[in-house]
Formats: sequence, structure tokens, C-alpha cells
Amino acid sequence: MSLKITISWPAWSGKSALMHAIVEKYGMATADAGQIFRQRWLAKWLTIAEYDKLIETNPQEDRDMEDAMKHIVESCPGDIILSWRMWFHLMPDITSVRLNVSPEQWAERIFEDDRWAQEKKYATVQEALQANHDRMERLRQRLLRVYGVDFTDTSHYTKVIDTTDKPFEEVLEEFEEFMKTLR
Repeated sequence: MSLKITISWPAWSGKSALMHAIVEKYGMATADAGQIFRQRWLAKWLTIAEYDKLIETNPQEDRDMEDAMKHIVESCPGDIILSWRMWFHLMPDITSVRLNVSPEQWAERIFEDDRWAQEKKYATVQEALQANHDRMERLRQRLLRVYGVDFTDTSHYTKVIDTTDKPFEEVLEEFEEFMKTLR
């Protein structure tokens, strides 16, 4: 039986770096739902905020993305690691790892990151904190409506790793220790 792992939420918690390190070390296949998400909103010539608003009024868009990711997981013959907000509601047998980061550090990372040129640049860390808090609450409410699941409830996840103030090597080590329990 192949190993299916998802690394979830929030943005700027270290998901991408951890996925790349695990793929390199263990040779797992990978899928990043964030890339699918970005492709979808860019194809519609929207910003991420505009696409979020579209999805809020069109739950089928959310389901279509989930179906695309589910197909990738189910058709993968070997081990796969994914990045997405949650999976326990669609595939209960998947191992769900959630990376957490304090809201303040999260806002600092977003404020300092310039890779999202398509988004407005926040004037202050506090503005980033508020904007992202509001976005996550809207997302939580939407997913409660669409799936009846609260993705912020950490009891749904197999493993939770807090990345706040931790060097990447420490996060990777904690994840690798967890991987040993799965094999």
C-alpha cells in the first residue's frame, strides 16, 4: 500500500520547503493544489482575492479543485505528498499533517514576501495580519457550508507541527521522525 500524505495550512508556514525536502529525500511524487488554485484564478484573469470571492458564491469551483486533487491522489501508484488546505473530509485514509505558525509570524512572512506580485502589497504587518485573518475566516465559513468541516480544528489532523520561530532543519527533523512511525 502506498503512502499518501498531505501537508496543510497556512500559507507561509513552510509547506513548500518541507515538500521539496521530502520529495528529494524519499522520492515521493508530489502535487501542489496551490498551483492548481493559482492556474485557475490566473486563467480567469483574477487576483487571489477576487478568486476567493468568486468561490464564495460558487461552491462548485471549490468542489472541482478538490475533485482534481482527489483524482491525482487516487491515480498515483506510489507514495505521494500533497500541499492543500485539508483532506480528511475527502479521503479519510490519507495522512494529514498540518503546519502551524503564529498569526503574527504568519503576517510578518506575508508582509516581507514579494513573490506575490499579483497581490497588493500590505502597508504594515498589522494590515497583513487583519487581511489574512479575514480571508481565513471567510474560508472557514465557506468550507463549513460546502463540506460541513472546520479545517481549523486541529483534531482532524494526524500530526500538527508548529513552525513558529523554528529553523527549517528542526521542522524537517520533526517531520522525518513522524515519517518513521508511518513506515
